[in-house]
Amino acid sequence: MLVAGDATARDAYLAAEPFATAGVWQRVAAHGFRIAPLPYLPWPPPDAPPPAGRTHSVLIGWDGTDAGALDRRLAARPAHFARVGPMAADGTLLFGGALLDDAGRMVGSLAATSHTSHAEARAWLEADPYVTGDVWRDIAIHATAFRALPYRPLPNG
Repeated sequence: MLVAGDATARDAYLAAEPFATAGVWQRVAAHGFRIAPLPYLPWPPPDAPPPAGRTHSVLIGWDGTDAGALDRRLAARPAHFARVGPMAADGTLLFGGALLDDAGRMVGSLAATSHTSHAEARAWLEADPYVTGDVWRDIAIHATAFRALPYRPLPNG
């Protein structure tokens, strides 16, 4: 899940989150995240019927930890952005961005894609410059079923 705000806001949210307090979540790991400035489509699409089954894949790619990791990321970044920009515009990429360490350095990436199978998600990953450029060294694919919540205006907002 994405929680806006600093570590204090995140920790306050997690302290009150029923899945965390009731033991539903077996493990919680919090990481800084900076969403990439791309032309994302709204989701769910306006007037779309509620989806059924798996709707997306969540991909987490951790960069290498060696001395050349950041240089590889920076070298592959223009090609990666050239590739994912059109995918954000056509809805293949729901959102994506950099995972950050405590000092704010890019150490990985998170992407939610419209792929409804691991095979589709893997094929998408294999062609990414962060894979072909040896940036991401530890990659996980998670099936998910995103569901839109009813919108309610935020208090004082």
